[in-house]
Formats: sequence, C-alpha cells, structure tokens
Amino acid sequence: MMVNKFDNKFLYFFYKLQKLYKGKYPNSHFAEFAEDVMVNRIFKNQNKGTYIDIGAYHPFKGSLTYKLFKKGWKGTNIDLSKTSIDLFKMARPKDANVCCAISNKTEKKTYFENSPINQQNSLIKQNSDQREIEIQAYTLDELLTSRNIKSPDYLNIDTEGNEMEVLEGINFKKFNPKLITIEENNFFEISKLKNEKIDYMNERNYTLINIIGVTMFFYQKNLLDKISEDIKI
Repeated sequence: MMVNKFDNKFLYFFYKLQKLYKGKYPNSHFAEFAEDVMVNRIFKNQNKGTYIDIGAYHPFKGSLTYKLFKKGWKGTNIDLSKTSIDLFKMARPKDANVCCAISNKTEKKTYFENSPINQQNSLIKQNSDQREIEIQAYTLDELLTSRNIKSPDYLNIDTEGNEMEVLEGINFKKFNPKLITIEENNFFEISKLKNEKIDYMNERNYTLINIIGVTMFFYQKNLLDKISEDIKI
C-alpha cells in the first residue's frame, strides 16, 4: 500500500523546509513580473504598515508582500492550501495566517487542488485530475471583522479566477486600502472581465494607475495628488 508522505510528520517537516527556501533569493524582485517593485515604490517612505494577501501562495516566491514584511510591516495571509499557510506560519509567525476561501458569501465550498502548494489551486475546476477538498469560505468583510483586523494599507487579490467574488464581499465603507492589486490572467488584451473589474473599482473610489504583467494596480482617487511623490525615485 502506498504511504502518503504527508502522514509522516518527519518527512512533512523537511518537505516544508524544501518548499520554503527553494528560490528564496532572486536578484531584485520576488513577484513573477516584478510587481513588488511598484508596490514598494508606492510605500517606500512608509516603514510600518499592514497588508492583506488573498491567495498568498508562498512567503517568498511570487510574493508581492515579502519586501514589506522584511521592512517591518505586518499582515494577514490567506490561502486555500493548508501547506501554503503552514509555510507562512514558519516564515512569518507574527502575521495572521489563515487557511480558508474568500468569496462573496460565507459558506462551505469545494476547492480544486493540483498539489499541496500550487499557484493554480482554485475554487474553479480546471481538470479531472484535481483533488476536491471542502473548505470554509468567508466574505473578507466578515473574516476581518471577526478577527478585529482594521483596514490595511495594502490589499492584494490573486485567486485564480474568482477575484470579482472576493471584491463583492468587501465593505468599501469600512475597508479602504491605499493600494489594491488584483490579478487578471488575460495577459494579452483588455478583456470583458478586466473592464468589469476596472468599472467596479472606479465606482468604489479607486483608479487604475498601472498594469504590470497580469496584475492591475488600483489607487484611492482621493490620494491621487500624492502618487507622483509616492513613486518618485
């Protein structure tokens, strides 16, 4: 009978170490398309702050918040994968690290896993080989309120297709980060879904200021007079 290595705590510990530190030291950025360079330009003069990373995936690899963490920021990291959250608990123990789904309703959902830590794990089924796992979903508003988490300075949403559902579960009268980054996987063109996100954010007092790779950058409209100073080298 095949033994699942994750049932062996000793093997699982070393698996986590390997996943945690593999690829930790890129030359100048951690995000896939160097989006974190822009994020850190915007917050270059802010040594203390808070972030929320939905679809956090990994403490270092692909992270838009790691440099903020290293600078002294604290935050909340949320992911579908227990293994991803275990890595955050090891690497960022002072952060709040939560294994759950974020959507527009608080309810039980099924998520589809390609492997224990995988950027493509999602609430949206992609193929018949994915493992189906029941998970608790919350609106972001309810999760943050229940944990007494105040509005962050920065919010990142990277949930492999259900970003609109995440946005619909946010009370923008209570939570109004200075910067919100949202993934849109249609890399080559302005898609209908991309326009939907832009319109939705525009109605909630956010302006699209940049697109880097597959990430859209939204900035509070009432702070736009400060953006030039924020990103100045």
